[in-house]
Amino acid sequence: MKKPSTVKLFLVLPMLIAACLAAGSCNLRKEKIGILFLEAGEDEHYKFDWVIQYFNVFYDLLPPGFYAGGSLEGKTCYTLIHYADEAEATICGVEEGTPIDAFCNEYKGTYPVHSILDHLPVAYGGDGGFAKDCYEPDVPTLFILGGHTTVDPATGKTIQGPHVDDPEGSGIGLAEISESINFDNMPDYYRRPGYILPYRHGVLKWWFGNDAPGYDPDRPELINVKDSLKAELREYNFVFRHGWEAYMDNKDPYGNEAYVADSTETGIQELIKAGVERIIVAHSYPSYANLTQFGHEWRDDCGQGISRIPGKTFKECVEDITDQYGPKTNEDLDAYLSNKPWESHWPHPWPKVKSLVEKYDPNMEVTFMPAIGKYAGFEQSALDYLSFIIEKYNIPSTAALKVILLHHGNSGAYMKAQDCDVYYPLIYDLTERVRSRILRNVTWQGKFEVAIGGSEMEEGSSDPASPDKPFGEVMGVGEHIDNSINGKYVNALGQVVDNGDDNFDYIVTLHTLYTSESSDTLYRIQQNTLGNNIPKGTSYARQRLDKDGTEYDAGDVDEGYFTVKGYDATGWPSKPGCIEDPDNCQNNETVYKGSTTKPTTVILSGTILSQDTSNEKIYSARKNLTEAFVNALKAAIQK
Repeated sequence: MKKPSTVKLFLVLPMLIAACLAAGSCNLRKEKIGILFLEAGEDEHYKFDWVIQYFNVFYDLLPPGFYAGGSLEGKTCYTLIHYADEAEATICGVEEGTPIDAFCNEYKGTYPVHSILDHLPVAYGGDGGFAKDCYEPDVPTLFILGGHTTVDPATGKTIQGPHVDDPEGSGIGLAEISESINFDNMPDYYRRPGYILPYRHGVLKWWFGNDAPGYDPDRPELINVKDSLKAELREYNFVFRHGWEAYMDNKDPYGNEAYVADSTETGIQELIKAGVERIIVAHSYPSYANLTQFGHEWRDDCGQGISRIPGKTFKECVEDITDQYGPKTNEDLDAYLSNKPWESHWPHPWPKVKSLVEKYDPNMEVTFMPAIGKYAGFEQSALDYLSFIIEKYNIPSTAALKVILLHHGNSGAYMKAQDCDVYYPLIYDLTERVRSRILRNVTWQGKFEVAIGGSEMEEGSSDPASPDKPFGEVMGVGEHIDNSINGKYVNALGQVVDNGDDNFDYIVTLHTLYTSESSDTLYRIQQNTLGNNIPKGTSYARQRLDKDGTEYDAGDVDEGYFTVKGYDATGWPSKPGCIEDPDNCQNNETVYKGSTTKPTTVILSGTILSQDTSNEKIYSARKNLTEAFVNALKAAIQK
């Protein structure tokens, strides 16, 4: 029998290897890589616990005492209590009027429910109890806590900042700010069909497709990261798990050890138990920041610090009072470092992931994936999505159209330290690239502009207006809308502004920097951007109700989570001039937002992942978005 030649073996062997790799039947050893998906983690159903761990990472943002009374800062003092209204009663499963805490527990103590404002410092007309019992400085915290209300069923009166002074109250040991946030969250759930927020559904389906835990399969299966990555890198054996920034540790809200099924810690444990040789941390944020990713002393792969200042770490930027970012004086820096010493800072998610991996395997290699916004597929997905919206709402190319690329925004926060965060350099680099791609590829006959704005950290108290800067230092999304509509509105200084009728016919906000629908995209965008500015004491603030005076709810969003409103001067009334003449401003003429002759239509988009992929443009948008994610993963895997 004739033996095969060596040359023939060399020719045939690559084809045999390729064939068995394609069939998935090779006995060749594949490296086993763990993929840990991460996102924020807002729960589908109302729960108290996710807020605690998620907001731990914001510790550095806040002045001492902001978390007064809780385990995060300050002493034990008060428990917030509401008499359950319709929304709270439904979410908590109690009868209306039942006194409850933010855990939905009925309060059965004997201490009276009264206003937190009763405990203002004596100079402000209170008994000074908050300052005495909790943590200084307390006035800002008091006013925040006073922002939530309840109605006493016995008297019918509204109580500002309702709470009890019970030293054994069920909420004791947790920060009152977190309790307040949870009470604010209950209406968000109540307004949704089935009392469910769809955020996790969209994210998990994108990551895992029909393997997404807890959901029915889709037919056909949606484009997803897991299958796309496996198809492109057949030479590896992948194990996929996920975790949430809101559930990093296996702990309960009080910090006690507890098993959390889909925490980041559990995901890491399962990857290590599965025998992975290294772990890739994969996040679906299109751009990163020190606060939620890099932390204080993070450096890139060239050893350069990552912060607002090229080459400096966040810590180095904060400590340098001459570089224009962060604390500006030695006194401010000393105050920051004494109240926020580096060694006691709360661990940020990425360094936290690293420490959790080391807890279970000190030798495990951990690589953090680049942001998906660095890849061309992300830019293209935004362009695809805009094309879909123009088609969906039949916007004629002769119309005047303004597109606003919407991002979250960032605040300088305590001692302006967060000015050192790399957030703005990265987010502006990303949005400018998206903006350029849209401008290069959209052919438009009418007036066409693309702007960039933050959704909540770039206006209001985060970026206050002044006579020489009526939009503050930067223009937020709501301010871009104000500036772009036809007709009149009242600005943050209480002044009437008339834009005339030659502005924009349509305004589209593009939700490409938000992954999936959350309470932010469903209701807070509307509340933060759409209304007129109305008098709030000695200042003006954005009207948070709809044009008819009702709250935004499921009826304000369509099947793709779009909200469409017309500024036709029939809603969002405001009384101007209350700063200059607060006693008589109610006699001023009411200003309704918009134009009666040429109203502007504003379209607040949903997210790409919420759209029906049977539409060709949405299919392309999801495909390109997934491609960006997979390319970022490939870079981390192959580096």
